[in-house]
Amino acid sequence: MEFLALVYEYLSNGSLEDWIKGKRKHANGDGLNLLERLNVAIDVVCALDYLHHDSEIPVVHCDLKPSNILLDEVMTAKVGDFGLAKLLMEGSGYQHSISSTHVLKGSIGYIPPEYGLGAKPSVAGDVYSFGVMLLELFSGRCPTHDRFKEGLELTSWVQSEFPANIVQVLDPELLQLMESLHHNDEAINPDVQLNCLITILEVGLSCTSYSPDARISTRDALRKLKTARETLLKSKH
Repeated sequence: MEFLALVYEYLSNGSLEDWIKGKRKHANGDGLNLLERLNVAIDVVCALDYLHHDSEIPVVHCDLKPSNILLDEVMTAKVGDFGLAKLLMEGSGYQHSISSTHVLKGSIGYIPPEYGLGAKPSVAGDVYSFGVMLLELFSGRCPTHDRFKEGLELTSWVQSEFPANIVQVLDPELLQLMESLHHNDEAINPDVQLNCLITILEVGLSCTSYSPDARISTRDALRKLKTARETLLKSKH
């Protein structure tokens, strides 16, 4: 019998979920700083943008979450686990069709609300999952955290403090690392870092609008996050 095997790239830094939960850290004991988290977010949305807009047939991942984001030796993020992915055939991928036989796809906390009403997988659904993941990455709170009960959700919690009190929803470890964030041996201005975080959370909230039509595209999210990174790296204390 012929031996068949799938060979995957070894991604030595594990999953993004492990970094968010503190199960993995750098050799010096630090977690992910602002720039590292932003780089991960850009890597992920760049992959989604390719799947949605540049692939010959658009692809919807359907299960985007931190445990399905893997990091290589230089902390480049790769999107994995395409077990639930769907191809969007021409003319059907950008409509929110309703089907009584549709099986809900995804993971609790990351599933867009319209999937629960029977809508078929769409690029807007992936955008919602990315937005939740983005808010989790910078708040350190997963959408199924015990805090989120009785109508309170990760998205509504962040929205309630945005933008005036966003420090209240940021991951405490991220806040601590902001004090020592440098680029090219130059300290990055704290006010610039805060403005960068406002932009990032704004993207997350725009991705998680209840209505699929109100969500921004992966292309717009990618552009906004790249601009935020450029501004961050140009600043000095």
